[in-house]
Amino acid sequence: MYPLISVIVPIYNVEKYLNRCIDSILNQTYKNLEIILVDDGSTDNSINIIKSYNDDRIKIYSKKNGGLSDARNYGLDKANGNYVSFIDSDDFIELDMFEKMVQHLTDRDIDIVVCDMKYLYDDGSTSFASGGNFVCGNVFENPDLILMNNSACNKLYKIEMFNDIKFPKGKYYEDLATIPILLYKAKKIIKIDEPFYIYFQRKGSIAHSANKKIFEIYDAIKSCIDYVKSTGNEEIILKKLYSMYIVHGLDITTIRIKDFDNKNIRKEYLLQNMELLKNNYPDYMNDIVYKNYGLKKKIIFQLLRMGLESLVLKIYDK
Repeated sequence: MYPLISVIVPIYNVEKYLNRCIDSILNQTYKNLEIILVDDGSTDNSINIIKSYNDDRIKIYSKKNGGLSDARNYGLDKANGNYVSFIDSDDFIELDMFEKMVQHLTDRDIDIVVCDMKYLYDDGSTSFASGGNFVCGNVFENPDLILMNNSACNKLYKIEMFNDIKFPKGKYYEDLATIPILLYKAKKIIKIDEPFYIYFQRKGSIAHSANKKIFEIYDAIKSCIDYVKSTGNEEIILKKLYSMYIVHGLDITTIRIKDFDNKNIRKEYLLQNMELLKNNYPDYMNDIVYKNYGLKKKIIFQLLRMGLESLVLKIYDK
């Protein structure tokens, strides 16, 4: 069994990292690949780097800049494979990633294959990022699977999974808005306990920058909830998705705000974040995830609920 895999690589001003990414795909031990390189309006030397490659498997497309989601959706429209994978152009993959993933496609019901990830930092250090702690299943047998690592890039998908799903254009958290829906749709998900995907952590990322678009995390979660409500309305799955408001909206977003480079703006952002949490999930304090947090986090979240953002920041800054 040698299915065709469409590998979609959105590209925007990544000349420094592009060769490493493309080489890791071209040199895969698994050869039946369609490599879709989508230049999303780059203004650096990226397009010339792409054109320097001579391999029949590469297909080059250039389009007006529309962002990561738009480039991925463009690639999906051009894909001819049985399966599809997404590789961000500043990242790269281990050379046996696709060979190992295809080996796990043992029956027709397998819709998604997942692997672990490795974070690579500017100083050369690395850290492990789990793709999930399971072997095989779906979200109905194991509802916690819908909360797994929501990266689009450490997964191999059956192409039909995207028939009614697109990445949201122009939005932050495009993966969070999309991957839980695909996991919900999947008949069977297989996990490989190896970190095949290398996620490069560039300096100057949006992580420490104040931007109101970070609150689009609530839109991303709501889109997943709305999809489940419209297609099945399964209560146990919805409970897990509502927990994402705690994990991503309350916890992760609070940490992101406290790490802003601009310290003066943090109080305003913390206040707005709590307002959005209460509006989207009024009953959040009764969520099992919230209840299972440790004492320190509960104290911080209680202070935020009381509007004592300045005290919370003093605790963090210590």
